[in-house]
Amino acid sequence: MDINDKNKFLEENQEHIIRLASRITGKPVTKSDDEWSIALSAVSKALDSHSEERGPFWPYASVVMKNALTDLYRSNTKGRMEMPVQPGAFDGELDDTEGNLSDQMDVQGRASVTFDNSLALEIEAAQKEFKDYGFSFFDLADSSPKSQKTRAGCANVLRALFTPPPLDGELVRGRKLPVRELVKRSGEKQKLLERHRNYLVAAALILRADEYPALSEYFEYTGIRPGGKLNKR
Repeated sequence: MDINDKNKFLEENQEHIIRLASRITGKPVTKSDDEWSIALSAVSKALDSHSEERGPFWPYASVVMKNALTDLYRSNTKGRMEMPVQPGAFDGELDDTEGNLSDQMDVQGRASVTFDNSLALEIEAAQKEFKDYGFSFFDLADSSPKSQKTRAGCANVLRALFTPPPLDGELVRGRKLPVRELVKRSGEKQKLLERHRNYLVAAALILRADEYPALSEYFEYTGIRPGGKLNKR
């Protein structure tokens, strides 16, 4: 991409960049904030380094932005920094159908994750697992639930998966969701499972293990703890 095309892209997507930065940091970001310049620079760098092998652009750019903003907070605090985010922050997309951004930031599922190298290592390890199921970390943008209603439906499916006797073993052995049984257990429609298949598989693989403490916090809204343990309702 030449400099003119890049500048045009950045100009046309300013509002999206601001809202994505706001979602990542968990607070409103304006053009007068340091976060704005860092976020804009991160997207510019993402344009330079992105390739088809890295998946869709915005999920990739959101990771670059998140790393850049984390570095900003670290430099300001000279220590560990906790940044509030909600599940789906990695997908690079924003939902405009469920109210304004501040409302979205307060919905069920908001978590606090300490961003350090361990998160990058968890993502790398998860990528290897996801490959066996035919998708990558960056593919999750297309199958992530966008509304609170759909998120609640996915939570029901995941809780059904781990309700004794759990079905996660069947997921691992067969490399696919036991759809028929999950529909029966959860009461959700098969269409929801099919539409959000990759997201549900990713969540199940992350939650069934103890090796993903940071990533598992993105799924706190499900009421499932690492190791596939269900919180009492």
